Amino acid sequence: MNMRKLLRSLLAPCVAASLLVAVAPSPAQQNAGATPVGDAERGRQLFSDTYNCYACHGFDAQTGERRLVPMNYPVEGFVTFVQHSPLPQMPSFPDASAQTLADIWTYLKTIPVDAPPLKDLPLLQDVLARKNQAASAR
Repeated sequence: MNMRKLLRSLLAPCVAASLLVAVAPSPAQQNAGATPVGDAERGRQLFSDTYNCYACHGFDAQTGERRLVPMNYPVEGFVTFVQHSPLPQMPSFPDASAQTLADIWTYLKTIPVDAPPLKDLPLLQDVLARKNQAASAR
């Protein structure tokens, strides 16, 4: 075997392996599009101390301008909404990372719902029935 063939046989696998490593995504790149996993305790601190969400949503996230409990958005929707709020009364937080907002979302999901279901509020059911009755009489 001449020297050139020997070098090719030794270098070819090394070159191929280095190309695979160069084009393979890093773990960070692989997870870049993945939904972050939230930390409820960190989310509680962010909700109450860092972003002061309680000022508008209440300490239990169930009072104030808009109820956040029960949280009906998926985490991706919550992140997008908070970063780019379309509501004039809700400020956008474009600099809040997806991880930070996933932590808040996870915290919100741990808060038990205080309000009973609408079907369990007879007075409200009566008011809605009368409203519907009046609307259909017109």
